[in-house]
Amino acid sequence: MAGKTRSTIVAVEDGSAAAAVDLLHAFFEESGFPGDRASITAHLQAMLADPHHWAALAQQALRAIGIVTVTTMLYVEWGRLGEIGDLYVVPTARRQGVARELIEAALSWCREHGCSAVSVTVTEHGENEAGLGRFYKAFGFKPSGRQIHTLRLE
Repeated sequence: MAGKTRSTIVAVEDGSAAAAVDLLHAFFEESGFPGDRASITAHLQAMLADPHHWAALAQQALRAIGIVTVTTMLYVEWGRLGEIGDLYVVPTARRQGVARELIEAALSWCREHGCSAVSVTVTEHGENEAGLGRFYKAFGFKPSGRQIHTLRLE
């Protein structure tokens, strides 16, 4: 990381929620995920109200340039399992180590909150556009052999 500016990682709180929503909205638009500002805001507020979930911003010069979200669930197999749900860095701050800082902070939070493992879902878009499988492999993540099948409930 020589020559790269370190970010300050701060938990998202009420005062920084608008910046978090802006980053998440940009991420969803860029990735083609559904989500308008109102639903993103509501879901983020619900996450922040639950002590088993977490979101953090990467800041440089007090400007939010990246975000990570973490949720947890209890499983018979794993105990508490963390999942990195969202990871986004603004285009102008990419390839500077910001995503690495956010992942390291997320892993630290998961350890501190009793998670026995952490998972991440890599979408086809994320793999094709950014090679996210290789990125996460550098942290020790590896395919689990599981497939995720989702049914949207109306």
